[in-house]
Amino acid sequence: MLGKNEKELLADDEYDSEGGRWFTDNPIMANEYNYQQAVVEGSEKEELDVYMWEVTYDTEQKKIIKEEIWLQFTIEEAIKWKREH
Repeated sequence: MLGKNEKELLADDEYDSEGGRWFTDNPIMANEYNYQQAVVEGSEKEELDVYMWEVTYDTEQKKIIKEEIWLQFTIEEAIKWKREH
């Protein structure tokens, strides 16, 4: 995900013909990107950091047992990685 911080993750209103963008603290509502999109295309273009949402799900209990959002790359790190690869 791209965001300003863990509580301000980029989301799009897919029903807004103008391409409405907003920020959310709910990772389910935030835009999800694959690694290439987020680091190579998204971070520099959007001027946002790259965040990872890690969810551990217990299949026997059928519930989430751990959920964490953490910074994967700052904008600067993503740009540097893009230039090196």
